[in-house]
Amino acid sequence: MHQMIKSTSLVFAVFMLNINMFAQENASDLKGLFEELQNNQQEMRLEFQELKSLLSRFLTQNAQMPKAPTVPQPINIKDVEFEIGDNPVLGSDDAKLIVVEFTDYECTFCSRYVRETFPEILKEYVEKGILRYAVVDQPLPMHKSAEKAAQAAHCATDQGKYWEIHKLMMTQQDSLDDLSSYARSLQLNITEFENCLATEKYKEKVNNNTALAVKLGITGVPGFIIGLVDSQNPGNVKGISSIRGAAPFPNFQKEIESAIAVNN
Repeated sequence: MHQMIKSTSLVFAVFMLNINMFAQENASDLKGLFEELQNNQQEMRLEFQELKSLLSRFLTQNAQMPKAPTVPQPINIKDVEFEIGDNPVLGSDDAKLIVVEFTDYECTFCSRYVRETFPEILKEYVEKGILRYAVVDQPLPMHKSAEKAAQAAHCATDQGKYWEIHKLMMTQQDSLDDLSSYARSLQLNITEFENCLATEKYKEKVNNNTALAVKLGITGVPGFIIGLVDSQNPGNVKGISSIRGAAPFPNFQKEIESAIAVNN
């Protein structure tokens, strides 16, 4: 019996020793894990402070930046006189008022205007003899196909198809690298059309139109001037108001009706 008690005590002592060793080993592991968590927490705190600082600097810089206007501001064109020369004009010779459009055949906003707004102006004012409508070229330097397209439009004028090619190029801008395709669609004399383009017959005309736009302060396309036509010289226009951008029809209607009320 005494021997059994001794054996049991020995087993218990070994068991307790193992437990103590296990606890010491795990305590060491737990201590290491805790220290690692502390280090990670410190790193996260530093990263958070850095992000907070970056965000603060960004918000400060952004607050100091000038805010772009949400609506393009009109240019001061009132009573300014200018010549549109022999650029294409639609409408009755008896109409006192005119809308002059400055445009670029590679401009997507110009395309949207031609598709969405111009048909309503044509129907409500031009076809009713209330308004004349002129187009003046303003190809922007960043649009590599725009200047040649403007020349192509005037080449089509030689065959009586300016407004047809104007609409076609504006509504199908994906073919501007093949201007002859528009001429073929309109059944123009291709030889005559391509010779006109090759000799750059209308290069100077397009350059003069661009210079006029710059002189009038029209820096973006499409741009529009509503003006009064000189009865003695229909190519001479006196500015009344202006519209910038591909505005919807009600914007034009407001300006046109105002001009009609004053100049009736």
